[in-house]
Amino acid sequence: MTIGVEQLLALLAVAETGSVSEAALRLGRGQPAISERLHKLTQEIGEPLYLREGGGIKLTAVGRALIPDIRQLRATLQDIENLLVHQKSLQSGELRVASTSLIANYLLPHYLQSFQKQNPGINLYIKSGATYWEHINLSELDVFFFEGEMDIPHLPDSYEIQPWLTGEIIAVMPKTHPLASASTLSLEDVQPFPVVWREPSSGVRRTLEKAFRQNDIQPTHFIEVADVESVGAMVKAGLGIGFMTRTVFEQRSDWGLISQPITSSQMIWQSYMAIPNPARRSRALSVFLDLIDSSTPLDRVSSESAL
Repeated sequence: MTIGVEQLLALLAVAETGSVSEAALRLGRGQPAISERLHKLTQEIGEPLYLREGGGIKLTAVGRALIPDIRQLRATLQDIENLLVHQKSLQSGELRVASTSLIANYLLPHYLQSFQKQNPGINLYIKSGATYWEHINLSELDVFFFEGEMDIPHLPDSYEIQPWLTGEIIAVMPKTHPLASASTLSLEDVQPFPVVWREPSSGVRRTLEKAFRQNDIQPTHFIEVADVESVGAMVKAGLGIGFMTRTVFEQRSDWGLISQPITSSQMIWQSYMAIPNPARRSRALSVFLDLIDSSTPLDRVSSESAL
């Protein structure tokens, strides 16, 4: 059986208008086209669906039995059409993002705020933290932000990696720390003091460890915490020297700490985004990427002035 949607909608239009000519006007088709659809539908069903009576059309019992289901089909098709229109115009939909906690807390909010302001109908789903990646399903995401030097999930061939923001890694400490008044600060200067740094999977932590190894330096001892907020809290409590990007430090004046650049080994933090190939991107993702690309250099990397 090869019953087409247009054939069913033609029968519904005839039932609601009472004539083939009125049905043709409603559907925006010629009368011969509507008659042909009704003829084919009758052939497929195998018995008459309507009778001509008194200059009009009257449905048979079989024709009347089809009408409720055809009305439901028309409503479903209208819902689908409305959904597609809303998706295309970004009146509805979703943007699904995964990232490290540092990126989610300190870099993405600026861009997400701008995106939501322009597209209030889009729901945002943000998954952050390395522990989430153990069960990550990239097919359920639009974009994945991560930091350089990190281990990331295997990416399907349909994804590409693009560099995103960069920043300078700086040392932070209380104003009363012995190194607070130093005119220059090197990794050698840091060695005698406790270090407060992130978990081993952190991009900042791995960049630091790489710099220590390259300079043949081993910190005396360290304190390991799970996020940059804890780094700030521990440093503020006088438990050691912390390291973070200048972008993060500039957003946390409430910590009351000072910063020092590392002069002997400038350490650059790099972030990336993994995104589907253009043909596989959602409309929401394409608009979000355009927003990121159109941002001014100051918006994109507030730390560049310090590099």
